Amino acid sequence: MKVLTPDTTVSEGPDRMMVEHHLSIVRLVLPKGFTIKRHRSSMTVTVVAIKGSIQFHTDDDVTTLVPGKAVVMQPGEFHWLEAPDEAGQVMVVHGVLAE
Repeated sequence: MKVLTPDTTVSEGPDRMMVEHHLSIVRLVLPKGFTIKRHRSSMTVTVVAIKGSIQFHTDDDVTTLVPGKAVVMQPGEFHWLEAPDEAGQVMVVHGVLAE
């Protein structure tokens, strides 16, 4: 078992809690007005809101993530995040899913 603890000194951007070849877990801190630019991953991406409110965009949709709400994306799907109205935090898990 691994216990992951957030780096409380991270006030903007990624807190890389675990990074391995086929799995990464990142706490992403977005201050009000902050945007993560459009990008994609070669892995399945799961994003779970843990604090505040985050706008999660894909090329086809926008979803407001609030604590407890999550999105799951397939590899290669473009997405970006922003915190236009208030600061927020999400947990981002990039992984290769077993078949």
